[in-house]
Order: sequence, then structure tokens, then C-alpha cells
Amino acid sequence: MDFNIYVTSSLTSSERRISPQWDLAYFKRRLEGITGIPPPDQTLLHYPSSTSDEVKVLSDGLKYSEGRDQTTRVSDLNIAPYSRVHVTDITGNTDMNLDEDDEQNAGFELSEEDYAKRTDSVLNWKRQNKLGRFDPNVEQQRQKAAAENNELTSKMAVGDRCRVISIQGERRGVVRFLGKIQALDKGESTWVGVEFDEPVGKNNGAIGDEQIFSCGAKHGSFLKPKQVEVGDYPPIDPFESEDEL
Repeated sequence: MDFNIYVTSSLTSSERRISPQWDLAYFKRRLEGITGIPPPDQTLLHYPSSTSDEVKVLSDGLKYSEGRDQTTRVSDLNIAPYSRVHVTDITGNTDMNLDEDDEQNAGFELSEEDYAKRTDSVLNWKRQNKLGRFDPNVEQQRQKAAAENNELTSKMAVGDRCRVISIQGERRGVVRFLGKIQALDKGESTWVGVEFDEPVGKNNGAIGDEQIFSCGAKHGSFLKPKQVEVGDYPPIDPFESEDEL
């Protein structure tokens, strides 16, 4: 029987319905549509409840195997209804500087000193696996990600037609913003603000109290440059049929 869980990442938090019959590969593709993190880059952390400080690694991105994911069922992971699955990016592109997962989501407050001493925290797990700011190659990865973003955004311009393809299907719209957003990742990366033709986005062009661009409710989203493809992508005609001449 399907059930609901909480899915979080450094940039998202939502309640989602999943099936125990899904294989892990499909589950990760669904998570990519929510978090923007590709399956090979995902590490999945499980919290027994939405407010738990206990954490278990469901799938380690450093040991990614598509074949193993295809033969592992969600039911094998012992994910309980209304527990929390947190998705981290092993490349550091989305949460390189974000080690506050427990503080924001655990439902309690700890001093910085006490939190650093915990052995069951995301911070300690990152320290042991040399991820995020504990990765000796973190600066090199940051520079590489920035160069890739700059190369992609150099080929885009505000007003360009674009499309975004994910597990949810194809969404089309217009590029409305290109630049850094302090509220998302402390201004580290370049983001693409898209106004979709249909209400298939996440917001109205605002991040918190800051209005980055203006559009209708659920018509706006902020995405990584690699998720956006610019070109001749006119609005999709819902009445158009390839079977008619």
C-alpha cells in the first residue's frame, strides 16, 4: 500500500506519496524531479520520523550502482510512513556549504559545540566521508561547478524560450532571470529563473520576501542551468495532434 513520507534537501521540503513496490532506481528518478539532484549524485539519509535526530544511510552516492538500485525495492529500505528521507548531493553543487540539516529539521535546538560532538548527525557523517566543506577537493569542485554554470548561462538570455525535462515530463516557458540569489545558496551559484507557460512551477518568482521576477502563482521556478535548455520551444498547444493533417 502506498504511503506518505517527507522529502527534504538543502533547498526543498515537501510531503510525497511513494510506493513500496518501486525499485530504488525509479525512486531516485522521482527524487531528482523534486530536488534536482541526479541519481548518481544522490546520497539518501533516513530519519525514522520527521523530527528525529537519528539518521541512517539508505544509499551512499559514493558507492552508486545502477544495477543494485534496479534490484532493490523501496520495501527493502524499511521506510516507515511519515518518516523523512533527506537527499544530499555528493558533488557539493547544491549543499556544499549546508551542514545545518539537523538543526533546521530535527525540531530542537543545540549549541554549535554540542551539535559538533554528535555522532549521529549529518554533520558527523559528512566529516567521516569527507563531503561538503570536509572534502579536501571542495574548492576545486566549487570552481568546476561555477565554470560549468557560467558556460551554460553564457548561452542564455532573459527572454529566451526554454524547456525543462524531468520525471514529471516536459515544461516550457521563458527565461526571466539569470544571476545569483543570496537566499538560496549565499550567492555561490548562478540560477535560472523560469516563468512557465502553465502553472507547473513552485512560486510566483519570489524567494521568501524577495521578488526576483514577477509571474503568476505556481508559474515560476529557480533551476540550475544544466536543467534548462533554451531554443525554439513555443508554448505547447493542448489541442495539437500528430494524428491530424
